[in-house]
Amino acid sequence: MISVCGVRAADKPQQGFTLLEVLVAISITAIIGLAVWQVTSSVIQARDRVDALASDFGQLQRAIVLLERDLTQAINRPVRTPDGGYEPALVFAGPGAALQVTRQGWRNPLGLRRSRLQRVGWQYRDGDIHRFSWPVLDRVSQESLQDVRLLGDIKAFRLRFMDHQGQWHGQWPVADMAQATGAPGTMVPLPRAVEIVLEHQQFGALERLFVLPDYEPADSAGDNPDGPVGDALADGGQS
Repeated sequence: MISVCGVRAADKPQQGFTLLEVLVAISITAIIGLAVWQVTSSVIQARDRVDALASDFGQLQRAIVLLERDLTQAINRPVRTPDGGYEPALVFAGPGAALQVTRQGWRNPLGLRRSRLQRVGWQYRDGDIHRFSWPVLDRVSQESLQDVRLLGDIKAFRLRFMDHQGQWHGQWPVADMAQATGAPGTMVPLPRAVEIVLEHQQFGALERLFVLPDYEPADSAGDNPDGPVGDALADGGQS
């Protein structure tokens, strides 16, 4: 009988990973994790940019719709100023000044005892568009003025006004019209149309032409049934 007590067992292969293999595995895992993080971060940043862009565009759309409502619901009703004078229903003194207009259709869901007419204004200040309003038409002070910032990142805000002869003006009422009407200014007509050019830092220039209601031209003769506004719409609102 053969004794096996003194026989050494054969060496078995080494189990596990070497240090080099562990380092390589860790490096690969780190590279994959970094790549996944970069992709995820890029997707999140892109989503945030799209959300911010959509929010800015939504604000721009809402502001344009509100301006359109103010102008297309204009009514020729002058207002008394705190100093006892009168302002025409629509007034704009030029660049930097506020566009003020009397509009109808002021909603009254609570049934308050007030007029459905409202005096509102629009002004470009330091890259922002502000809309302000008063709770009454004939005001005795400026203390009740409500000022709301509607838009930012605005590079320019320009206005032009078309008279009944189809001529464009940079202010309203024009000088000779204001002198001819006299106090209290009830005979100052509304412009036939208002053109706005709004330059946004992200969306570029936006041009809109609004036809105002309640307009009766002094001379309705003409071959074009649509009048000067129809001509302006046909050529893109250019003078």
